Amino acid sequence: MRGSVSRAALRRIVEELLRVDYVGTNRQICGCTLRTSYGLPCACELGRYTLGGIPIPIDVVHVHWRKLTMEVELEVGEDDGSEVDMTSAMDELWRRFRSLDVIGKRALKSRVCELAYPTMTPLCPPPEKLKTKGGVKKKGKKPAEYDVYRDPSYHESYIEDVVNVESDGNCGFRVIASLHGYGEDGWPMVRRELGLEIIDKDRSTLYDKLFSNRLSEVRESLMIESFGSQPPEKWLSLPDMGYLIANRYNVVLVCLGNPCMTFFPMTSSHSPNVSIYCIGFVNHNHWVQVNMKEGFPLPPVTLDWKKFRSHITTTWMLGFAGRMQH
Repeated sequence: MRGSVSRAALRRIVEELLRVDYVGTNRQICGCTLRTSYGLPCACELGRYTLGGIPIPIDVVHVHWRKLTMEVELEVGEDDGSEVDMTSAMDELWRRFRSLDVIGKRALKSRVCELAYPTMTPLCPPPEKLKTKGGVKKKGKKPAEYDVYRDPSYHESYIEDVVNVESDGNCGFRVIASLHGYGEDGWPMVRRELGLEIIDKDRSTLYDKLFSNRLSEVRESLMIESFGSQPPEKWLSLPDMGYLIANRYNVVLVCLGNPCMTFFPMTSSHSPNVSIYCIGFVNHNHWVQVNMKEGFPLPPVTLDWKKFRSHITTTWMLGFAGRMQH
């Protein structure tokens, strides 16, 4: 059989020969698993060949094992293809897609397209170098209308760039969506996720204490009826949204403007690799993304953060003590 049957089949037959001594030719004891599962002679068959002094006929080996191949054989008990089968995953993806609202469907479709068309992007490079809208030049006079430069002045030297977003009443959520990797147009997903955060059963007690009788008001500010411009009561407001953003995304949120504030997560301990989202409030009515230099000083936390935070969050203050003292 050597040279005519795969080595994997020969190994299985050799292992089965070890059972011949106590199986003999008894089919009931044998069970014939190797025959029924793999198409190879089982112990009771091998026992009969041994008693008769007959070599194992090539024909008793299934044709599958006689097609020699260089492919690596799957180990016993290893998945035979179901591990890479996408059928159940795609079915679940469709079920999830159908269960989402319009905002969720758009976000999910965007992520699927990124996987399906990795070489394609909706972004195109500009034909020439363009001036960044809202950006700050290293030389020259800075825009006087930007509160982020005038208040507080000690952060000015740490600002690398300011990224503007559309002014439609959703600007604060646009900035967070951009910082979180959703892209500016992912602002509806941020509203939706913060809405889920405020009703999270694991933090319901925290928000009941934090917002008190304003809980329903804060929640309603996240709900919108259309994707157009939003009235002031639907804008991103601090400190309320600051707590939700830091908790939902487990990030440090820094607000530059008047006043300046830092928001740490309120239920988790310090992480050395945490992301810091920095936003600026300008013209008393608009949010922008502020890109800061590494190690920039942090504004103080709010009194309510100190009052209602979990005891394990003390590590955030310790981890950023130097930057907050600065």
